[in-house]
Amino acid sequence: MSELESQIKELDGFDPLQGAPQPHNDEDPNKPVILNVLNSYTGFYDLFSELVQNALDAVQVKARTDATYTPRLWILVDMKSRRVRVTDNGVGMGIDQFKFCFRPNVTFKRGAGLRGNKGVGATYLAYGFSLVRIQSKHANHSIAAILRGGRRWAEDISGVVPRPKLEGKPFDVPELESESSGASFEVILGDSPGERPRDLNWIGARNAKQWLDVLRIKTPLGAVTLRTPPFRPTVHIQVVDPDGVSTYETSSNAEYYYPHEITGKVASLTDIKTALEKVPGDAATKFAKLGNEYKKLDCMYEVWDKKAILDDTSDFASVLDAEEAILVERHKVVVYAAFLSSSKQWSDFNDNVIGLRKGQRIMQGGLQLACDGMVQGDPLVIPLTSTIGYQANAHVVVHLTEGNPDMGRKVFQPELKRMAEKLAVRAVGLFKRHLQHRRPEAGPPNISASKQLHEWKKAQEAYRDRKPLDLTLNGMRLALVSEPQQEQDVVGLFHELLGVGLLKGYRIFATSQSETYDSLYELDYPDSPEYRYEQAIRPLGVAARYLGSSTEPRVLEYKYDFDGLLDDIEQEVKSQSHIQLVVCWSVSRRYQDKFFFRSLLIGDEGSERVHFGATHQAFAESSSEMVFEVLVLKDLLNFVADRAAEEARQKQYYKDD
Repeated sequence: MSELESQIKELDGFDPLQGAPQPHNDEDPNKPVILNVLNSYTGFYDLFSELVQNALDAVQVKARTDATYTPRLWILVDMKSRRVRVTDNGVGMGIDQFKFCFRPNVTFKRGAGLRGNKGVGATYLAYGFSLVRIQSKHANHSIAAILRGGRRWAEDISGVVPRPKLEGKPFDVPELESESSGASFEVILGDSPGERPRDLNWIGARNAKQWLDVLRIKTPLGAVTLRTPPFRPTVHIQVVDPDGVSTYETSSNAEYYYPHEITGKVASLTDIKTALEKVPGDAATKFAKLGNEYKKLDCMYEVWDKKAILDDTSDFASVLDAEEAILVERHKVVVYAAFLSSSKQWSDFNDNVIGLRKGQRIMQGGLQLACDGMVQGDPLVIPLTSTIGYQANAHVVVHLTEGNPDMGRKVFQPELKRMAEKLAVRAVGLFKRHLQHRRPEAGPPNISASKQLHEWKKAQEAYRDRKPLDLTLNGMRLALVSEPQQEQDVVGLFHELLGVGLLKGYRIFATSQSETYDSLYELDYPDSPEYRYEQAIRPLGVAARYLGSSTEPRVLEYKYDFDGLLDDIEQEVKSQSHIQLVVCWSVSRRYQDKFFFRSLLIGDEGSERVHFGATHQAFAESSSEMVFEVLVLKDLLNFVADRAAEEARQKQYYKDD
């Protein structure tokens, strides 16, 4: 038997939980432990964080003993196949480490300065997803196996799904062919509602450059080093978009994407103070004579280390009590803070610099806790008691050494959180002393702004020429001259169609951008033939049984594309059970991941319509109960313009339904 065959045989059928408590009375005592681990991971970036964290630790350990070694990471985000793989040329794992690394609370990491040591990350990867493939090269010996159905077993309450076991496989990691050691973890996303993310396109990142930026902000790939020397492995990223197109990016800048790097004119508080000290006179004279490089700033920033925070003359000394000062000393606290001239810069960074789906705000104002070089959890609100609007302008990172956040939840001890909040509030206060140095949020347009406005006007005219919307309905011409480009256009078009009478029976309470749901409405149908569905003469009408009645207030959701609602539902931002009507411009095939669509524009299907003009009814998978109706404005207007052609398109587009 060859060495490869022997290794596969040894791994094949091995239970990673072997040696743990065994099932009794048809209940597996390991399952509550596993579920506790899975329930601690609630973030959409946890999958990437755990994979990257383990890889970085592996290469850092190897770098300590080999001065000639070049640490490398290979990251694959395959959106089309719904898989994520991270490979490293680190220390790799021996056969025993390989077999037991998935067990909860088991860690093989030793030494200070590493990122993970709780022994739950690999457990989360193994039992939190549809399939995990693990491959390792150690001492020039290669082993590989897969574990499939981990999430299905963990969520099974019937007890019929057996505990998954390893399946030995041939080693196949081209990146490690010329390396003496390393490891590769690959995760396949399944269909469980508990998996996050379920769709790798949820943020709108489609190429390698975008994903590199996202991972720098949201995972340990963006190391928070501040006053410590950065560890810089070479990172290779490949991204396969949903259409199968691959892009590549290589970088040695594995460091956090600090806000002062994302915007234009920048200066540190130290540099501003130093420049002011060199100018004689009172405060007004100093500012008047100060160089232009310290005026109209897009961003001010600063870094304070432990010594600067605890110094008796420090601006922070008065806000910390004795116990909090001890915590700063014990955890070697470092504070980074940036203050943007306008909170709108976060949206510009998301939409125009990185180019993600609008509204994501991959970075935003707030208090970002970090521990042992890694950002932990989502930003917290900075608890300002006055001028609270500046919460959105400031981004404060408080970094602790050995802060030990709780498992996947990234929750710190209350005393550490309170200390961090005090430091963040004081940091914002220091920026507020220099508000005259920031760029005003409003003012007369400069040459650059005028040029930008001119280009925007031209772009809108060009879009109108490419995508015109020139419709006259019921003798009234629509005001919107081009097809919708964003959600606000959908809202406007829907209300125009109400105004010209194409849509009837809707009474709108309110529309909001700040509430959880977009709009509240009721239906009020008189007992009149002009509201009743008739296939030949009134194909947009409603079922006769709804005439002569009105409804209770209902929830309406606006989206540019129906995919936006799918993202909200998958991220648990909104619940499909709360919504009665969705109004959108278009719908892609992705709706099939969650819903069955019944077109109301085909034949006599409209006879069951609830909402006047609704184009579709959405049903949950494997259910005969309608969830809500959908009004796809593009389909509706095409139907009005050419009924026969649109009905034929509906039959073709929704033929799988």
